Amino acid sequence: MSYTLSRLANNSVEITAEVDADVVANERSQIVKGFSRQARIPGFRPGKAPASAIRARYAEDIEKELREHLAGVVLREVFETEEDLEPLTHPELKDAEFGDDGGFRMTAAMETRPRYDLPELEGIALPEVSLDVAEAEIAAELDKVAEEHATWEPADDEPGADGLLVEADLIGTMEDSDEEPYDEKDARFVIGQESVPEQINEALQGAKVGEQLVAEKRFPDDDENQNRAGKTVRYTIDVKGLKKKVLPEIDDELAKTIGLESLDDLKERISEMLIRDKRVERREQWRRTVLDHLEEGLDVNELPPSLVSSAVQEDLSRFAYSMAMQGVDPESGEVDWQELGARMEPGARRRALDMLILEQLAETWEINVPESEVDAFVASEAHRLGIPPAEHKAHLAKENRLDGIRHSARISSTINEMIRRAGGEVD
Repeated sequence: MSYTLSRLANNSVEITAEVDADVVANERSQIVKGFSRQARIPGFRPGKAPASAIRARYAEDIEKELREHLAGVVLREVFETEEDLEPLTHPELKDAEFGDDGGFRMTAAMETRPRYDLPELEGIALPEVSLDVAEAEIAAELDKVAEEHATWEPADDEPGADGLLVEADLIGTMEDSDEEPYDEKDARFVIGQESVPEQINEALQGAKVGEQLVAEKRFPDDDENQNRAGKTVRYTIDVKGLKKKVLPEIDDELAKTIGLESLDDLKERISEMLIRDKRVERREQWRRTVLDHLEEGLDVNELPPSLVSSAVQEDLSRFAYSMAMQGVDPESGEVDWQELGARMEPGARRRALDMLILEQLAETWEINVPESEVDAFVASEAHRLGIPPAEHKAHLAKENRLDGIRHSARISSTINEMIRRAGGEVD
């Protein structure tokens, strides 16, 4: 057997091969023997029919199996000989034919995993990222805690203004539309919020409890929702109540509401949280810096198409999931998925290249993650879900998610090792 391996663009390869006629004849003979053991041909006892009868009756099936078998033999030899060849896609047979001389010729194409000559990591200038926590940062977090424990008190005597909570009955009627009017009783929203239509916010300025207000909003002619493009919706707002936000004092009592002894304890807890966040941010900045160094000179547009397509599909799936979590049907037609995928592609290409580099480093450095670390992660997740760890692990294995956890853990360990070799500190 002889073959030629041609390396094409985007890390694709094409294999052309020829198998000698005597080898083909021998393989055909073995396949015919296999058919004869199972064939049922009238006039012959099972397994006793002559080869000529077997070939005549099952000619098409024999040739099909022989073609697939010889292609498999060729590809196995190629993979054993070309040690750096790692397929990403199943080989696609373009031609697989028998010649007039009795030989076999085939052409197959596939995408392969790229292998890169990566530069050294020593001497990379990692950016300085301070882990110091400023008093202003702690104060900002304390304000957030106070916001979370704010209460709303009646303010019916005050005129409507930004920041007040409105309780109202809302009716929205679209002009020239057969749709039922939008009708929401006891709606609650804060005046001035971006999520509230600007026209409603304006109408509520100076509003009094008991008033009925009207606001109109015209949608642009090129609105993505063609059912409302160029139309005007008329809102009727019956103001039933107004409330103002009252923030608690930032003191020991606030700390006690969340299970701490004092304000100092709360500040210490916040400081620890901020330091953790800064460490995560530093690790991410260093990860990006080192990967940019390793990827310098590599063309992100020359990646295997299957990797890019897979990365884009993952992004689209996450987007669809987030839509569903917000109560929006991903199949509603509100999203041009093809256009969205095109916008997501550049970022998906970068992530695909990052993963190729990290996986290559993991293999080169022989990084393996102890199963105990995987078990610890599974146990932590099981505790959060309130189920036994062994049951959760079995469930993950059944859904083929356990290997994904192992892979993620290996990549995380590789990032740590990459940062260490670049001179950075890893917690």
